[in-house]
Amino acid sequence: MPAPRPRPFGWDLLLRALRFFYLLWGGMLLSTLAFYGRLRLPSMFWHWPDLCRLAVGAWGRALAMGLGLVMCLAALVEVWELVDRLLVRVMGDSDR
Repeated sequence: MPAPRPRPFGWDLLLRALRFFYLLWGGMLLSTLAFYGRLRLPSMFWHWPDLCRLAVGAWGRALAMGLGLVMCLAALVEVWELVDRLLVRVMGDSDR
């Protein structure tokens, strides 16, 4: 089976940058909401009140905080790869 063609450099750069901003923004928002106790669930979920109380309680907040921190860490990895690709492209082109 042939290897898939790599994306063009511009599209790859754009998609990685969008993924970085999405992960960073989402992780910071989720962590901040969990830290300050501002997590809210829509009213349609309150048909199961025990599950909703668990989600907005201490364990739910801790889980949301952990997920937000993992998203921020993934954003750091993504920006590391983004800068690496940029540097490889610039240094590879500078040899000519």
